[in-house]
Amino acid sequence: MSLTHVVEWRAAVTPAHVALTDGHGAELTFAALAAAADRAAAGYAAAGIGPGDVVPIVARNRVEWAVALLGLVRAGALPAAINWRLAAPELAGLLELLKPAAVIADDACDGLVRAAADAAGIGAPVLALTAVPSPGPLPGRPVERLRGPEPCLLLHTSGTTGRPKLVPVTHQQLIGAVTFLKLEVPEAVPGARHLSALPLFHTAGLANLAYTLFTGGRLHVLDGFDPAGFVDELAERRIRLTQLVPTLIRAVAEEVRRRDPAPDLSHLAEVVYGAAPIDPVSLAEAVAALGCRFRQNYAATETGPLPVTTLAPADHDPARGRLATAGRPSLGWEVRVGEFGEVQVRGAAPFPGYWNDAEATRRVLTDDGFYRTGDVGVLDADGYLTIVDRLKDMIVSGGENVYPAEVEAVLARHPAVREVAVVGVPHPRWGETVHAVVVAGGALEPDALIAWARERLAGFKCPTGVTPAEALPRNATGKVVKSALRDPHWAGRERRVG
Repeated sequence: MSLTHVVEWRAAVTPAHVALTDGHGAELTFAALAAAADRAAAGYAAAGIGPGDVVPIVARNRVEWAVALLGLVRAGALPAAINWRLAAPELAGLLELLKPAAVIADDACDGLVRAAADAAGIGAPVLALTAVPSPGPLPGRPVERLRGPEPCLLLHTSGTTGRPKLVPVTHQQLIGAVTFLKLEVPEAVPGARHLSALPLFHTAGLANLAYTLFTGGRLHVLDGFDPAGFVDELAERRIRLTQLVPTLIRAVAEEVRRRDPAPDLSHLAEVVYGAAPIDPVSLAEAVAALGCRFRQNYAATETGPLPVTTLAPADHDPARGRLATAGRPSLGWEVRVGEFGEVQVRGAAPFPGYWNDAEATRRVLTDDGFYRTGDVGVLDADGYLTIVDRLKDMIVSGGENVYPAEVEAVLARHPAVREVAVVGVPHPRWGETVHAVVVAGGALEPDALIAWARERLAGFKCPTGVTPAEALPRNATGKVVKSALRDPHWAGRERRVG
């Protein structure tokens, strides 16, 4: 089974049900979505895109994003879902890896894509998201590309050493994820209303799209987030199910508590969240404010959209003492704690390996096929997993992964920076934020360095604070001891993650 099969099946069994809407006024039924995907496939084929061709999509959430994805899959191409928040140098690095046959961009990202393509020396055409090329004949079914183990699309990580990695998401992983959630959530029925402000280039946003298509729900996608607007959408559209990350949960809960009279959220059944830990106090406050079930999913880009562990709604009762955990292993997953307390996981729909990078794949897999998450955790006697730290030098800010090596490589290019180390520090809104400790070779204003970084990095990767230092602490081998820079910021906290 493939994503194409799911859409065609839905178009046959619930053709008149609305499938997708967005903040731009677009609306497609399942029958219309299937037809639009076919037209897109024919248009892309007429533009010379064929089976196996890589085509990045750089665009904000809207109905046409889903049409482009489904059209490319139907044509046999390999879409790559790209973070539109990237700066041009970052996107250029991705395009060099992808070697695309074409790039699809919305109006807001067109200039970014063209600048990145020029910097990367990529001559691929840039196609408009909302104007699919004129279709020719619908291409034959790309049978070999529509099989479970085959990649449906590519996601990307941030660069752990200055360059990102590409992660294939197989049809099997997508179908496994939506099947699990269908089994878990009784309200996931045809016509159920879903709301998502999570970007479609993220695993969670992508899973929400596939989940809605599979169950016959009605998904409204937002191309941005503000707490007041999101709460309005929840109330006015009578949303049943939604997904958030911890920073957005806090903001939504604060907005609901602020309103008098309180908004009517009686129809809201469940909020699914993940991407980063949330402190138990904020979570308990959100459960009380929204008055619905909460479900936490723990996963990584590499593990795909099927959550590795789930903290079920029943475990969100503060009296049970489980709010600090990430739950228990989900259907099809094995979880163990290995050397140095690292959480290692193995799934029935396995990590297919980084795209065209066997060496990076080898480094993250154990000999018996477990993926090394880089998180440090504890499994209790009942099988609940608690994440307490990270082995990987990674920061999670507002649900976005930031690798300090990538930020350090950019900051080190500033002419006044002699040495730099980047660490994650606590932040009341984002959970963690990026902080730079800098040894300067001349006069350097922190605000000027932050502004310099913003020209070269996505905003969520840029430092929000800079500390000058005479020297960086190092061990006997000369390696920077980041714990000495990070520990003071986390003193007195049970968990050393945001």
